[in-house]
Amino acid sequence: MKAILRFLKGREWPSWTPGLLAALGVFLYLIQAVIYAHTTIPGLDEGSYLLKGILFLRGIYEPFQPYGPLTNKAPFAFLIPGFVEYLFGAGLRTGRYFAIFMGLMTVWGIWITSRRWGGKWIALAVTWVFALSPMIIKIHAITASEVIIACMLSWMCVFVLAEQRFLWQIILGAALAACAVLTRQNMAPILPLLVLYVFWQHGRQKGIWAFIAGSAIFVAVHAYYWPNILTIWAPWLPESITPFLNPFRLPKDALPVWDPSIDFWNRLLAFFQGVRYHFIPVVGSIASLCIWSRPSRWRSASAFRAAVFLALLYFLLFALHAWAAVASQYESYSCVFCFNPYLTFFDPLGVLLTVIVFSYSNEQENSLFKRFVLIFILLIVAAGIGYSLFELVGPQILNLNVPRMRDGQILSGTTLLVDFLKNKFMLTVPSIKRIISTICGLMVAMSLTLMLLTVWKRGKSTGFLRLLANSFLITGLLFFPLLNYGQSALDCKQDLILANERLGEHLNRVIPRNSLVYWEGGLSFVPLVYVPNIRIFPPQINDGYTFRNGGDPDLLYRLSHWNGALNNQWINSADVFIVEERRYDQWDAFLSSKHFEEYPSSSYVPSCQERSGLRIFHKLP
Repeated sequence: MKAILRFLKGREWPSWTPGLLAALGVFLYLIQAVIYAHTTIPGLDEGSYLLKGILFLRGIYEPFQPYGPLTNKAPFAFLIPGFVEYLFGAGLRTGRYFAIFMGLMTVWGIWITSRRWGGKWIALAVTWVFALSPMIIKIHAITASEVIIACMLSWMCVFVLAEQRFLWQIILGAALAACAVLTRQNMAPILPLLVLYVFWQHGRQKGIWAFIAGSAIFVAVHAYYWPNILTIWAPWLPESITPFLNPFRLPKDALPVWDPSIDFWNRLLAFFQGVRYHFIPVVGSIASLCIWSRPSRWRSASAFRAAVFLALLYFLLFALHAWAAVASQYESYSCVFCFNPYLTFFDPLGVLLTVIVFSYSNEQENSLFKRFVLIFILLIVAAGIGYSLFELVGPQILNLNVPRMRDGQILSGTTLLVDFLKNKFMLTVPSIKRIISTICGLMVAMSLTLMLLTVWKRGKSTGFLRLLANSFLITGLLFFPLLNYGQSALDCKQDLILANERLGEHLNRVIPRNSLVYWEGGLSFVPLVYVPNIRIFPPQINDGYTFRNGGDPDLLYRLSHWNGALNNQWINSADVFIVEERRYDQWDAFLSSKHFEEYPSSSYVPSCQERSGLRIFHKLP
């Protein structure tokens, strides 16, 4: 190993080597993104963005329109994919190829800023962090706002994060910050913190221009959609101090149907799954705080200011999204396992924070407190990552032979580990798997820490904090296939883009123009994106998440929700019913009557899940 390091360090590489290797990383990223784009099952959000977006761009509805589709996100979340569909054709292919383009732009922007602050080799490493992160790539490859926000933040940093910037770059950076907030309201801290950073780093005049540019865009969009745009802010603000927002809140007597109870252990699982899938941005940012030094010890004052801005923004967004997803139920439904995709929003900030701090901060090596804090945090993270990998604990581990024990004494013979733990501690098999995987993660971290302590005491050629942080990050890179185990697997083997296109063409052929369609075809409305000349019941786009028990029907409909009374009205007035095969049992008695006739079904199905095909019925005159 030492010989390899000496060879790499002593060799003079051609100047184009880092660029070529970075291009190879981008190519690997692209290959994975295309594969995921064609094999990932469309979800509710993706169907929502695609269908609402094209409906808004065609002028059939407007964002926040009463009795229209639910605009539960800031308007650009729907208008941006809708605009792309309007230009290149509505459908899953357009949405996902656009997402891949935004993902590539995200990586390019991070590469530019990383090269500016850390050099071409650091920029190369950052490119490969994304190329080796299949879970992040999978999220980047679907039509969702995560990759749009990540791209905006990446280029915001390109335009603003430097020692000197032209005024036009500052204005563009502030405009992107405002657009990020107008894409997802949960990005609200970005604009004010960016303006403060510009004042601090680039001076009063450019700070004023950043404030004007960002505020003008933000205010203009709010003025255009006023007052109904307040519906996106009402859930976030306490009712006791914002009674004026009550007209934009759902009535108390309308109770959600979807209200799952997620216990502490599954919330903990969701949290550490997110940390595991976004290992470098999260752990790198945490390590950055631990090797952070006094301002006087930084190699550059502008680097210090940039790091302060990135740290404040990254950890504020991290805390807000952890609270919203894992620790609370800020909406009428719980989205605990949304924490993983949420982290994708601000991955660029965490990566750039790591690059700048590791490149410019000179930590004080005599800080025992910092060493203790970093070791403690890394042990907790490792144990949590082990906990989130409990599904890897199989029979090979559970059926290990261990000594038999009773009353603290070892008996003759052996027993299986799983039986020993079940009998000794009255544990279930899932609990045993979680305990074993947690201990394994902790043991790996402890072994690595002890090994590094030994090496450091012998040589002391580098600071222990930096040695420990770098070693954990490199270990994470080496174990990326393990860290990304699970959701990064391919959903299907067949081409789902092509299947949805063919299914959509079939629906467009058999459903008469101007038909009023009742949807019971699954969570995703993607197939109806290909059927432009029909009418729908807009609240159904969000499926059961917008369904309520009780409440005034007209008030709910005005706020883009529905209940049983509205459902009965829509069933009686609909011309065509689209029913997923797995849901057909609930509709058999109704649709098999003499009042309905079934259209021919398509051989194409929208996903590879069992019984996901669609059956189409129309009401007879």
